[in-house]
Amino acid sequence: MSKSLQSDALLFSALFNERGVLASLVVTQVIAVVLAFAPHAQGDIWLRLGIISLFLHLIVLSSTSSLYIARPLLQNRSHVLQLSLFFVSFLLFTSLFSVLFSRFAFDINTTKHLIYFVMQNIIIVAFLVALFVQFLLIHAEKEKQAKALSRAELDALQARIRPHFLYNSLNTAAELTHHDAAAAEQAILALAALSQAAMRSGKSVLLNDEVTLSKQYIALETWRFGERLKVNWLIPEELPALNIPCLSLQPLLENAVCHGVETSEDGATINVELHITTGYITMIVSNPITASKVQTRPNNGMALENIRQRLNIYYKNKAQLTITNRDNVYRVKVVIPKHMENSL
Repeated sequence: MSKSLQSDALLFSALFNERGVLASLVVTQVIAVVLAFAPHAQGDIWLRLGIISLFLHLIVLSSTSSLYIARPLLQNRSHVLQLSLFFVSFLLFTSLFSVLFSRFAFDINTTKHLIYFVMQNIIIVAFLVALFVQFLLIHAEKEKQAKALSRAELDALQARIRPHFLYNSLNTAAELTHHDAAAAEQAILALAALSQAAMRSGKSVLLNDEVTLSKQYIALETWRFGERLKVNWLIPEELPALNIPCLSLQPLLENAVCHGVETSEDGATINVELHITTGYITMIVSNPITASKVQTRPNNGMALENIRQRLNIYYKNKAQLTITNRDNVYRVKVVIPKHMENSL
């Protein structure tokens, strides 16, 4: 079953990646330095810097950690509720650590001074959090615009895939109706599956479903080319339940068929390899290069560049597509992360 890539509704999800954590720590340390070196500060400055740094980092890390743990509950909640809990989390930990530090680091003994100290910290943190929320909202808006642009680009790239195999598949099904009714029925069913896949722009499918779809495509082309087309499937017998972008493997096979089989009078054998490692899925499709001068399709570059752009949109430039041409063998290797990071 396909799975839609939907927009991330969590406003502060940017805080939970590597760059977000690093940015939070850097900003926190800058604020600590400003407070420690403020005019009229009493006591040893470096000791004060250490205490303030520890105080602020504990607040930020504790608040961020609690929000990270609660993110499954906040994912589909309103933005108002998310921001409210964001404020509450920071103010709650500010109060907690203010009370703890008042006794062990700042030598505050009276209730009056304690209340003043806690309220002062709450007000300062509230202003800083309000400023931080403003930046988060700006970031969320830019992220939304970037995803809309990526989605539009993905739709355009996906639209280029649709006409390629559908035209020849329709001709194959039409020819089979005159010779083999059962084969024609199977061809039409395979064509229906391919047509459905071609319209799944912006969606993901299970790896096993993508392999099945690719085999249906090869079945269609086998009726067209007969013995000229042979495929070696070098894939694991059992595939894990991993999601990949729809039409990740099939276009690679189509490219091999168009430029390795269709241009050869004797046909060719296509090798399809699938390797799953700790963090990546690797797909390799290789086909022999024929010496025939017959060229019915444009060169490989445009189709493969289309695939590369689609994968880069899904995986934020973390996917790799490499091409080698050695010993008359054309080899396309695609390496993608196991988990899709981009949501459109």
